[in-house]
Amino acid sequence: MPTKLEPGTFYGTTERRYDLGGLTLAETVYPSGLAIPSHEHINAFFCFLVEGRCTQSCDGRTSNARPATLMIFPAGLAHANRWHDSGGRVLHIEFAPPWLERLRGQTALLEHPADYEGGPLVWLARRLVEEFRRQDDVSPLAVEGLVLELLAACSRSSAEVQHAPAPRWLGRVHEFLHAHFSENLALGQLAAEVGISADHLARTFRQYEGCTLGEHVRKLRVEVSCRRLAGSESPLVQVALDAGFADQSHFTKTFKRYMGITPAAFRTLHRRCRLCTKS
Repeated sequence: MPTKLEPGTFYGTTERRYDLGGLTLAETVYPSGLAIPSHEHINAFFCFLVEGRCTQSCDGRTSNARPATLMIFPAGLAHANRWHDSGGRVLHIEFAPPWLERLRGQTALLEHPADYEGGPLVWLARRLVEEFRRQDDVSPLAVEGLVLELLAACSRSSAEVQHAPAPRWLGRVHEFLHAHFSENLALGQLAAEVGISADHLARTFRQYEGCTLGEHVRKLRVEVSCRRLAGSESPLVQVALDAGFADQSHFTKTFKRYMGITPAAFRTLHRRCRLCTKS
């Protein structure tokens, strides 16, 4: 039987906590390599990954979460987590029964697990982190407003994707991006490739992928860079340029935002893991 955690309780170390009439926000830090056993929470909650990376097992599947990932965990959903070598930092937004009563009949969002990356949802979550850390006399109003905006945006995003099938040309967009991600792409150029307008392309891509085209290209560049860092001894500046980054500084900043550590630290950790496997 999974461990059942009481309201407002999370594994790791909670550095800040804020309670607002049935809404609990908690910023929690997780140490490097922490393996959290299967457990469930009495209340539903949002989990926004601020720093670090983790692997989670939930609802019969395993997935990797990176910085700026927003996740929904319904009440009573069993899940387990393993934090990678950099550890992590998370903002939890937990909904007690009084808040669920307020939402009754308006959204079923908190009844199903979901993951979101990029786009307006992440922008709202980042705003919520900033407001949570500020905590002045206006914070209750600001926090409640941002949480309601986040719920509405997630509900709208889920409904749009659920009720409208993805257009066929979206697959061609992905093929083109995978083939040309290291180049300086223009939105108009990409739209011409699939025969639609630039604004329709940008809006539809964000609707189905949960992020902008630019964010998707950055993620592709980081993923390719990870493979290069792990499988070659190429200098960091060469890895950066080959992936399409302007310079090593831009590469390092973007890589750390998505992976939680610098490219040099990633390569060092991969070498250590490889040595441990061989020994």
